Amino acid sequence: MQEIGIALMADEPENKTHFGFETVLESEKVNRVKDVFGNVSSKYDLMNDIMSGGVHRLWKEAMMDWINPLKGQRLLDAAGGTGDISFRFLKRAENARATILDLTSEMLQEGKSRAEASQLNQHLEWVVGDAMALPFNSNTFDVYTISFG
Repeated sequence: MQEIGIALMADEPENKTHFGFETVLESEKVNRVKDVFGNVSSKYDLMNDIMSGGVHRLWKEAMMDWINPLKGQRLLDAAGGTGDISFRFLKRAENARATILDLTSEMLQEGKSRAEASQLNQHLEWVVGDAMALPFNSNTFDVYTISFG
């Protein structure tokens, strides 16, 4: 897998951004996000249930009602984690395809295990990547989602 870095000019100050209650260099943030979600990947879905009291499931179903998935559509689920949105999309749209993009391979691996158990794997593609720099050609997808990214 190839990762692309950006070289800064020596005389350019690097921008800072927020990470929780801390101010960090922008170049550090991506790795911090990867570390956090990589560490919680095996418990991520349970954490969503606990933190939202299960309401996140209602939000996701409401989003599917709004999107109204259609037969044969292609979904890009950015920051897709374990694939919750994609699974819902595929259950509503016959012959649809979904690409799940996430920064952390651990989250995608959890999703792959779930997909195999629900027999959805043949309709899914799993891509490690950054939603801020999509590695896809224009007009590849019909629907784009980013739920908790």
